[in-house]
Amino acid sequence: MTLKKFCFACVVLLWPATAGAADITGVPKIREADLVQIGNVRIRLGGIDAPSLDQPCLNTKGERWTCGVAARDELIKRTAGKSWTCQTRAVDRRGRTVARCQVDGEDIQKWLVSNGWALAYARVSRDYEADEKAAREAKAGMWQGAFIAPWDWRVRNKKTAVLGAVKPPEN
Repeated sequence: MTLKKFCFACVVLLWPATAGAADITGVPKIREADLVQIGNVRIRLGGIDAPSLDQPCLNTKGERWTCGVAARDELIKRTAGKSWTCQTRAVDRRGRTVARCQVDGEDIQKWLVSNGWALAYARVSRDYEADEKAAREAKAGMWQGAFIAPWDWRVRNKKTAVLGAVKPPEN
């Protein structure tokens, strides 16, 4: 058998196995607004970035609140023990499955972004930019006050931009 035929045979034999492994279904444990676990599979919700659990935001009065906890809790309330279906897109550098997920036919990432609980992660996908714009204009979720983009929060410094509808206090 030639090398070309051997490679073709391997692709044909492996293709059905990888295609069937793409969907992950079940009731997740919601760790953060953009990180869930179904069974032993840790799933990073692709195309979005949500605040970390320890990330503070400011409300319209300039008072701190834990927007990461609120985002996670809103997702828990929204999906209330329902089964999710997640389509695998990739595996990230931390070994997590990156996926697009639905509950009862609703795109979970779209819901999070359009309700102001996550931002469109334009570095990897432009799918949710219009939803983010609508949330910003409606001052939904985190957009009601001031916050640091989740990707900036993780590497923050004095020059980190603060986003939202409210000007934060100087300190």
